[in-house]
This record gives sequence, structure tokens and C-alpha cells, in this order.
Amino acid sequence: MMTIEQIRDKHHRAIDLIIARKVGFALDLFYEMAQQARSDYYRIQLDKQRETYQNILNHAFQNQVDPQRDDIYQRLQKSIVEVGDQLKEHLLTISGQSSIYKTKWKLEQEIQAGELQYQDLLEKLTRDQQLDELLQDSEIQPESDEQQELGRDEIYSYLFRIIWLTDKYGEEEIQLLQQVKESEKLPWYDKSLMISALTLSALRSFDERKIELLFDFYDKHEEQVWERALVGILYTLYKYDHRLEFYESLMERLDGYKGNDQLERNIEAIIIQTIKSKETEELTRKWEEEILPEIMKMRPNIEKKLDLENIVSDKFLEDKNPDWEKVFEDSPDLLDKIQQFSKMQMEGSDVFMSAFGRLKHFPFFKRISNWFIPFFKENPDIQSATQDQEQVNMSPLVEKLESSNFMCNSDKYSFCLNLQYIPQEQKNTMMQLFNEEMKQMDEIGQDEEMLNDFAKTKSIYTQYIQDIYRFFKLHPLKHEVDDIFQYKLDVYNTKFYNRIVEDRKVRRNIAEFYFERNHFDQAVELFKNLSQEELNTAEVTEKIAYSYQRLGDYEHALQYYLKAELFDTNKSWVTKKIALSYRYLNQPENALVYYKEAEKLEPENLYIQAYIGHSLFQLQRYEEALKYYFKVEYLAPENAKIRRPIAWCSFILGKYETAENYLHKLLEKESRYFDYITLGHVYWCMNDLERAQQAYRNAATHQDVGFEQFASAFLDDRKYLEQNGIPAIEVNLMLDKVKFLAEVESD
Repeated sequence: MMTIEQIRDKHHRAIDLIIARKVGFALDLFYEMAQQARSDYYRIQLDKQRETYQNILNHAFQNQVDPQRDDIYQRLQKSIVEVGDQLKEHLLTISGQSSIYKTKWKLEQEIQAGELQYQDLLEKLTRDQQLDELLQDSEIQPESDEQQELGRDEIYSYLFRIIWLTDKYGEEEIQLLQQVKESEKLPWYDKSLMISALTLSALRSFDERKIELLFDFYDKHEEQVWERALVGILYTLYKYDHRLEFYESLMERLDGYKGNDQLERNIEAIIIQTIKSKETEELTRKWEEEILPEIMKMRPNIEKKLDLENIVSDKFLEDKNPDWEKVFEDSPDLLDKIQQFSKMQMEGSDVFMSAFGRLKHFPFFKRISNWFIPFFKENPDIQSATQDQEQVNMSPLVEKLESSNFMCNSDKYSFCLNLQYIPQEQKNTMMQLFNEEMKQMDEIGQDEEMLNDFAKTKSIYTQYIQDIYRFFKLHPLKHEVDDIFQYKLDVYNTKFYNRIVEDRKVRRNIAEFYFERNHFDQAVELFKNLSQEELNTAEVTEKIAYSYQRLGDYEHALQYYLKAELFDTNKSWVTKKIALSYRYLNQPENALVYYKEAEKLEPENLYIQAYIGHSLFQLQRYEEALKYYFKVEYLAPENAKIRRPIAWCSFILGKYETAENYLHKLLEKESRYFDYITLGHVYWCMNDLERAQQAYRNAATHQDVGFEQFASAFLDDRKYLEQNGIPAIEVNLMLDKVKFLAEVESD
């Protein structure tokens, strides 16, 4: 039997083949899967689809024009996809490897046996007269004794599982959810829970009716409910983007939202919050651990020895253009003025993830539906957890927590459930601190500007997306579900997005957000699209170049910096960036040209002076380089690092006393084996062999280096020693002499 991962992978590959119009290959994969099914149904269905496909192939090469061929072909694609979906769910259910699918199998048995009348369960919850009439019309059976004993939580748990684990909705499921949507008796938090079940169901198993229902809840526009529905819509449409064209009614419904300003604004907010909720930036790790070390490997060893890159703080490597307008800023809202950790949390940094991740072990979280239930003070679990035998009134805290925006619902439950295990004294202290925090939030809330509807909407998105994130990342059964956050979630690249969203500012804002958060791979992709859409402004071009630079792609960075130069704006900044790009591409002559241009614009800039010196150094124009290094020392005498290239250039030029002086100053501040090697060179060329050998021995026995590393660095300098009059044979002899001295010292 295939594993869960193998079933999903094979199904995914087959669907991709169908979308790519490689139907024959897809059928082969599905036939392989069907061999492990417990029923011939799936093979029989695939046989029918294969026969249809063979007819299409036969007609295609008979020189006959069939105006309906494309429609038939698309219907075939749709049919095979749907059979494949059913087959995947069947195999997952019978595999016996998933607790979730064991629950699904049991639920299906109960429904087929008539043991579970879930319309009846809904009636028990609402007592809605309108629902009573509907249930009477549908001749629902009376409650069984088992159902009469079910409490509210059990009923919602049943309903949640029914909605979540049903593959294809029939009339009963659709009617159930429509009644939930229209009911005036069900509170918003119960409806929100059903939205989560519907979203999970749609993500698990595609059904156009599930998406239609999400749209129905969105159109109803009940606060707290429609926001969750829209999140579900976007995630589901993203996952199934390539198959949506098979469903004409769904595409027509999407067309009905085209150009809706409010919808576009909300789509932007959800995309940005989803970006925030993704895991820690991979790009930073990649830059620091992979790209930069590889770049440094390409640099000559001598430049490492002299530590040229760190003589002046190379902040310019990462500095953004000060003239850029900060196009993307979160709209001022309630969350912008609370304490820093709260702001980080609401911006998606998710500072509470690790803390509250350890507090998901309570029995409350054993019920999957409780990972999605909005926080409300009437919840029996909360009332039970916050009851205090010593008469400490926890109600104000719970009420404040209910209305707060700086913690997601799942973490609010963790917080309250943990209260019952905290010692009384600590609980009192925590209450005081929490009340102070809430008081500040109340004061902020008085600002009318902060109380706009969109700010509230964004806070709902933030909390809900973080709730979803916790389920996929922290739930014990997380490996049994297809984690939506493992996808790229580049919603802006989907067909449905381009079908709905017309305003290019939305894409621009997303690009700017990626850029501000240093997600440069996504930023450059979006900015390049914008540049192709007649938005090829100087700023967009500069940001494309800068993004490539931060990605370590200096060839493309240079290409766009040279384009930005043509706009004749931000001249000094662009000129320095072009010079930097040439420098990292090991083109010192071109770098020098642009650094000289930058010098005319900023004659006292230490960065420019230092890198003119570096460029001259790379060109072996040591006398000229030395003049610039001396200038940097004059302008910044506290900068000790500039002494290193001064010492080296002085050594190369035969100015041994100057080199000796600067090396001693260096070694007074820090002990580096490279500096001891250079000092040994200087003494040797001054014919002071005793001090030369001592300096070399200090280098060879330095705590940061082994002898092999010393030997490699020493021999790298052979040509400079020979240029300064040291015979070639003596270089090897000196190395052996130092090896002997180092061994004696170690003994």
C-alpha cells in the first residue's frame, strides 16, 4: 500500500499532467493508483475516460473539423480530474495510516447507517422557527437518545467533522450550510467555526459547491464571518487555480467581482498578512550562509588578509535609496501604537508562536474544531478555566482579551486555559500587568481615526490567518494534512487573481511590502512585471537593481543600475551602486571609473575614498592606493582597520619602516595571524632575520590558525617577497624553519 505522501504526490503529478494536456500520462498514473483500490469503480470510470480520449485522438487525425472537440476535451479533463480526486480520497481512507481518515471512514459509516441526522443537530442548536419548518418539510427523524444527550460542544464537533470530511456536498450538506448562513439565532462565532470547517474541506477535496458556499457567506457580509470566508476563498482558489477553467459557473461568478475596489483592497490585506505569517525569512539565511561566503571565496586571498571589506562600514551594500518614497505603509490603525512586541505580533512576526506553541496540550485542543473557534467569553471552557476559588474576578480580563487584537484566538484560549495552573500570587501580578496593557489599548481606541472599519477587518484577518497557521504547524496530526503554508502562496500570479483584480496599485503595494520586508526574490519578480506594464519609473528600476544586488546577482543588478542611470535621478546613489556592482564582478577598472565620478559628487565620503583605494589596490597601483588610504586615515583617525592596507602597500613599495609602524599599531589593538605574517615579511626584507622568524612563529602558532593554513597564506605572498629581493629558494627554507620552530614550541 502506498504511503500518504506517495498517494498525494502521485495524485498531484497526475493533475499537473492533465492541466498540461498530457492526458495519456495522467491516466497511466491513475491506473497505477486504482490497482490499490478496494473497488473496481475507479478502474471502470477510468476505462470510460480512456475510451473517450481514444475517440478524440482518432477524430483528431482524420482531417475532419469538429467544432465541439475543444469542449469535449475540456469536459474530459474535468471528468478525469474528478475521478482522480475521488480515487485519492478513497486510497487515503483505506490506507489505515491516518487518524483523520479513520475518523472520516467512521463518520461515513454513521451517515450511511442513518445514525447521524445532522440537520437535527442544527435544530437542537438554534430552535429557529424557520429551520423548524424546513426540517419538518424534509421529514427529519426525531432525535435519538444519543443525540438528546449531546452537549453543544459535541454537536459542533459533529457538524465540524461532517462539513470538513465530506468530499462532495450533496443537497443535505448544502442546505445545512445555507441554513447556518441565514440563521439569526446562531451567533457569529458558531458560523465562523463552520466557515473554517468549509475551508478545510475545500482545501482537502475540491468541490466547486464548497467555493460557491464560501462566496455565499462572503456576500452575506456578516461581520467576523465574511472575512473568514474570503480568506478561505483565496486559499482555495489559489490551490486549485489551474483547474478553475473547467467550471464555467464558477468562472462567471468570479467575473461578477471584477474591479470591485473593496474586494481588491481586502485581497491585498489578506495576501500581505499571509506573507507576514509565513515562516522566518529563508532569504536572510541563504544570503548569510550560502551566497556571501561563495562571493568571498572568489576574492583574492590578499584582500581577505587585509580585511579590505571592513575598513569602512559597508552599510552602503544594503542601504536603500533615501530618496525613495515609502510607497507601502500599513494604514494607521489601532495596532500601530501598542507596545513593540504587540505590534510585531500583529504585523505577522508571530512573537507568541513559540510561547503558546507549548500550551496546546490542554484537552481543549484535542478537538480539532477548537483550533478554529473564535474566542468568546461565554465559552464554557473559558468560564471553567477562569473560575477562581479565592474570589479573584477574572471576568474583566476575559472581556478585555475577547476584544483585544494583539493575540490570535487560539493563543487566547491557551492563555486562559493556563490560568488555572498559575499560583495565586503570580496570577494577581499578571492580572495587574495585563490590565495596564489593556488600559493603554483602550486609550488608543479613543482615537476615532484608529477605529475605522478596515482596521478592524485587518485585525480579523491577522488573527484568523494565525489561527490557521497554528493548526497546520502545531497540531499533532499536522503531517496528515496538506499544509497550505508550504505552498508559495503567490496569489498575485494566479489566473483568478488577474481575472478579479484590475488595480495595478494592489500589485505595486504587494511588491513594496516584499521589498520592505527584504523578500527580494518576490519583490524583483513583481517589480519586473510592473516595469513591463508601463510603470518603468526610475524608482521601480532602482528597486529591481537593488533587489538583484541583495540576492547576490550582481550581473543583473548592474544591468538595471545602468538603466537607472539613464533617468538622471538619485545620481550619487546610483553611481555608487554601479561601482559596487563592478567591484563584486571583479572589474576594478570599471569600478574605479564610477567611484571617481562619485567622488566628484561627495568628495569627503569615506566609503568612496576607501573603495577608490581598494580599486587601485586591485589594479596594483599601490602608490596611488596609498594616498587614498592615508586620506581615509586623516578623515577618520579612529578607524584602526585602515592601517592594514597602509602597512601592506608600504611593504610592497619598500617603505618598511612605515609598514612596521602601522603593523605594531594594529597588533596593539587585535592579534591577527595575517598581520604577523606581514610583519615577518617586513623584518625579513629589512634583513632582521631573528625578528622575522619570531613574527612568523607567532603567526604559525596563533590560536585561530593551524600550520597548514599559515603555510598557504605564507606561500601566497611568495611573489611579493621575491619582488622585494628575497631569493626564491629562501622562501621554502624559511617555511621549513618556521615549521621546525613551531614544532619545538608545541613540544
